[in-house]
Order: sequence, then C-alpha cells, then structure tokens
Amino acid sequence: MAREKIADKEKAIIEAAIAVFAERGFWNTPTSLISKTAGVADGTLFTYFATKDDLIHAVYLAVKGELADELMAGFDTLPTLYEKMRHIWSHFIEWGVAHPERFRVMQQIKSNYAISPDVAAQGLEPFAAIDQIARESIASGLVHDYPVDYLGALMDSQSSMTVEFITTHPEGIHYYIDIGFEILWKGVTR
Repeated sequence: MAREKIADKEKAIIEAAIAVFAERGFWNTPTSLISKTAGVADGTLFTYFATKDDLIHAVYLAVKGELADELMAGFDTLPTLYEKMRHIWSHFIEWGVAHPERFRVMQQIKSNYAISPDVAAQGLEPFAAIDQIARESIASGLVHDYPVDYLGALMDSQSSMTVEFITTHPEGIHYYIDIGFEILWKGVTR
C-alpha cells in the first residue's frame, strides 16, 4: 500500500510537470507550481526528485517509455523494412497529434535541454530494434549508406514537422502522413 502511494505521488508530480512544462516551458516553471498542480506539498516534490534536472529527466524517461510502447507494439511482426518504417512513422505522428502536451515537452527537451548521456542512453534502449534494422538495411544496400544517427535525426525532424503541420491542418492527417512518409522513403532508400 505504501509503495502504491509513493508511485501515485511520483506519477502525479510527473504528470503535473508535463502539463506545466508544455504550457510554460522548463525555465519559466517554478517547482512550486508543479507541486501545486500535482496536489502535493512543495517539499514533497524534492522528496521524489532532488533537483529540477532530476524531474526533467524523469519526465523524459516517462514520455519516452510511453512512446516506445506505442511505436514498438507489433514492430517485430512486420516483415519488410517498408512496413517497419511506415509503422514507426505513422504511429509517431498519430501519437504526437493525440498527445500534444507530451509532444511539446519532448520538443522542448530536444531543442532547449541537455539530457545527461546516461539518461539519453536509457531513453533509447527500447528503440534498439530500430537502430539494428537501420544498420542491417544499410549493410544490405536497401538504404543509402548514410550515418545511422543522421538518418534517425532526419526522420525525427521530418516527423516532428509533420506533427506540427497537422495540428494546423487536422483534416489532412492521413494525407500528410502518407506524403511525408513517401518523401522520407524515397530519400533514404535505393
């Protein structure tokens, strides 16, 4: 019972941080506002997260975990690189559109915050199969011999731009998912 209460408070703080960070950004958010939003005392936040950096890292790992659950579900069952990439592409965009606060927080982290190398590596662990498929596809000649990190950054940038575009053109979600993927696929494959 005590562990459940601890987990509930920790989750409440992370959820509050996501909501407030999405609205105000990291640097414009006092921890007291996060505590208030979470419904906990100011000191309680620091019982679970010693520093604001620790909280940001926890938010990053929580959202990356949710995203991994969404993107990696069924990934291994898909037989072709095309289907695997299309799955990752479509699910990421649909996730970003469905979870705008989480998407905004991840964009903020990407552009305005230096995640520690250990936390970054931990956040990438659930996506190891994507990296492996990319390397195998390059080795087989199906994908251009570009650096895997660059290909990942390219896909991330293009999919993020697509999410942002769809938020202002929601009626065309499937159309923009389709053409965005076509542009990506033709750009990286031989």
